[in-house]
Amino acid sequence: MKRDTEQFKHDYLPLQPAMQRMAESLLGNEDEAADVVQDCFVTLWEERETLRRVVNREAWCITLVKRRCVDLLRKRKPTASIDERALALAEEESADKEEQLRVALQMVDRLPKRQAQAIRMKHLEAADTDRIAAALHITPGNVYTLLSRAYSSLKQMIIEYEER
Repeated sequence: MKRDTEQFKHDYLPLQPAMQRMAESLLGNEDEAADVVQDCFVTLWEERETLRRVVNREAWCITLVKRRCVDLLRKRKPTASIDERALALAEEESADKEEQLRVALQMVDRLPKRQAQAIRMKHLEAADTDRIAAALHITPGNVYTLLSRAYSSLKQMIIEYEER
């Protein structure tokens, strides 16, 4: 038995710092990580007879820690409650963003037709320059020019809007 204890200490205790770092990185809490690592050592001790066949002890231990951490994370229940003030702020922010989008789309509508098409394709459809060029039957270089002019016009419209 004493020989088992000494062999176990020799083989597994040096792996404790790496196991602790892994658990802390996954859990974000030093105390919980220490508990997980301690639990893993209990399992390692209980399974010491079968562990003699393990070739890479460090990999086996790190995997054990990862699995225990994932199990713990899955069992956690959300602890943060959403208070009414935070919810109201989020709704207000959402309404502000919707208003900004509405104003931005109105500004795009005031652009010349091809500039508006290029802006919509670029930012609403996430189209690349070649796709915009093909759709508008122009060269990619002309797309850059078209977008540049559109951005300049939009910038001026935004300045005027903010001055009101």
